[in-house]
Amino acid sequence: MHTAKKIVTSLLLPLFLFSSPALAQDARVVDAGAMSQALQAKADSERAQREVVLRVLDRADVREMASRLGLSVADATSAVATLDGAELDTLAQQAGAFESQALTGGANTIVISLTALLLIVIIVILLAD
Repeated sequence: MHTAKKIVTSLLLPLFLFSSPALAQDARVVDAGAMSQALQAKADSERAQREVVLRVLDRADVREMASRLGLSVADATSAVATLDGAELDTLAQQAGAFESQALTGGANTIVISLTALLLIVIIVILLAD
């Protein structure tokens, strides 16, 4: 019986030593360079999205409509810096649609898009406070 324990121990000991979690930590899931590139791409994308929204908020017709609605474009502009993720993506898509419609001259859809854009900015400002 004593030799059976020695045999089992001598077989299991190397198994436990080589299956240690410390050995598993050597392999990386993501390369540091790839992670850095992904983070830079995300930051560039968010910067471009913010620029689209800020361009629309800087337009004279947007400022005029915001003042008619009693909204502060300065507050909206500062709130854009706090946006990220889905909120920023949605707002940038609407701002981009507004810009493209403004270039083609669709007056009715511009008013609707601008109103929706300003309402989203107002909601974001209210949620941020």
